[in-house]
Formats: sequence, C-alpha cells, structure tokens
Amino acid sequence: MTTFGFATVSYFGGPVVGVVVEDRWIPLSRLAARPGAPGPVPATVSSLAEMWDPWVAWVADQPLSPTDGEWLPTAAARFLPALTAPPTIYCAGANYVDHAQAMHPTAVFAPACPYHFIVSRQALAAHRQPVVRPPGCVQLDWEVELALVIGRRAEAVPVERALDHVAGYTIANDISARDLAVRTDDQPFRLDWLKHKSYATFLPLGPVVVPRRFVPDPQDLRLSLTVNGETRQDSSTARMVFSCAEQIAALSAVVALVPGDVVCTGTPAGTGHESGCYLEVGDALVARVERLGELENTVVERDQPGSAASGSAPRLRQAPRAGPRP
Repeated sequence: MTTFGFATVSYFGGPVVGVVVEDRWIPLSRLAARPGAPGPVPATVSSLAEMWDPWVAWVADQPLSPTDGEWLPTAAARFLPALTAPPTIYCAGANYVDHAQAMHPTAVFAPACPYHFIVSRQALAAHRQPVVRPPGCVQLDWEVELALVIGRRAEAVPVERALDHVAGYTIANDISARDLAVRTDDQPFRLDWLKHKSYATFLPLGPVVVPRRFVPDPQDLRLSLTVNGETRQDSSTARMVFSCAEQIAALSAVVALVPGDVVCTGTPAGTGHESGCYLEVGDALVARVERLGELENTVVERDQPGSAASGSAPRLRQAPRAGPRP
C-alpha cells in the first residue's frame, strides 16, 4: 500500500484537498472522477474529517502513480494550514519531563494528569507561510510538536480505545511570545495565554495529515527542529509524560472531542526560552516529525502594527540574515 497524506492546497484561487505522495500531489477531485468515490469531494481537510474513514479506505485502494502527468510538484504548491477550520485546538503544556525541568529547574514535576490549554484557530499558519513577530516582542520562541487530528467523536473514552478516535497525525510548531505572556500590572492572574500563544501565524500546522494507519505507534517518532540549519530540538515522542492516548482520554472526560479537533501533544527540551536565545526576523525554522515530513516557516516583522487590527492585511518586512547566531 502506498503511503499518502492529505493537504489543503490553494489551487486556482480556492482551497482543494490534495493527496500527497512523497514530493508530488494531486487534487482529490481528480482521483474522485474514478468510479466508486464515497461521496461529494470535500474542499478542505477540515471538512474531510467529517467523512475520514471512507475516503481514506477508498484512496488506499486506488493505484497512486505520482510519476504520471496529472501529479504536481509539492515544491510549487501553495499550502494552506493542514486543517483550516478545526472546531477546537488543544495544546498540551509541560508534557516532556526534560522541557518542564529546563523551563522551571527548581520546581518539583510530578503531574497527576495532562495539562491543556486552547489556542485560537486564527493563529494557524501554513507550511512555508511566514511567522509574523508581534510589535514589541523580543522573546519569540519555537516548539516542535506532534499534532493529532480527531476523526471520530470521543466522549469519556478509555485509554485503551482512545487512538481509535484519531484520524491522522501532522506537525505543529507552537510559537510563543514569552515576554508578552507575563503581565506586570495589578492583575492577580499573571499569565496571559492569549498573547502568549494566539497571535496570527503562531501555530504553523502541516503540511499534510498522514492517516493513522501509516503511523503504527505515535509514541515512537523522532521529532526535531532547526533554526537556520542548526539543530535546537531533537527528541522522541517516547519521552512524553502522557501519551497521545492518555491525552485523548483526559480531554474527552471533560469535553467531547469532535472530528477535525486538533490536539498538539507537547514539546521536548531545546526551546529558546531554556537558553535565552530567541528568534530574529529572517530566521528559518524547519520542524520535522518522523513519517510526517517537514514544516518550514520564516520569521518576518509586521511593518505597520495597526494594520491588522484595522481589518486590512498587514504589510510584512523580512530582513536579510547576516549569518547563523550562536
């Protein structure tokens, strides 16, 4: 069986679902012209999640020949976020012991259950889309993460059946504005999670969602991140404190997970905040997860701080890099 993934691609001015095999892709609508397609072709992977299993099974049964003329190079594709409209995005905090200890060396780390927070889907960004540094932010940070996509409603599911509710897996880079996260005024609540995590472009996601059948064990995947070609994170999902299944079970005990929901499962040690080395304009990020590919983004700066709030698209300025930083 040929391994494939699904991507949302901008094609002739609108989003389409693309089937990706290695470095080639084809609109799902072209494959669906063959007999036996399971239904109307969804326009995005978010809508595909509602009918995930039939489409995955049907595509898996098709001869996929990326060398023929209908297939297009992914290098020329304009990717959109792997899921453009997830109902909810859940992010795990402090789910790798080494990262938690590096961030808070004097704290005793013995969590009884997973910790999650919610990020706005307005923060989503695509493969090769710029990450915009907010005005005044000088501590912009990175976090490579394995992200899972829910394919079947999950409500109070036990750990042993939790992965049955996963549609597939993708890559996330959970960008953080560390210096904007802490309030210094008289508010009793010091952490501002909205400013910390939900600025536009702060959650690159993609480029593809790989169906669960091609990822036998999500707890046995290498994940890494480079900045300007220099490795900053290099670890394994085996080092999670709470597994993917345990996170689904814990979340579903609180709220029903629905098709298209995204769960970012935490990041290992090696973030910029641990060493005090943060992202600069022009820095190139490459997040990698075994079996899922690479997610690339470059940091840019908003030229006019008020433009996004006015409803118009912000103008971006990208500065050239003089060379790698230590």
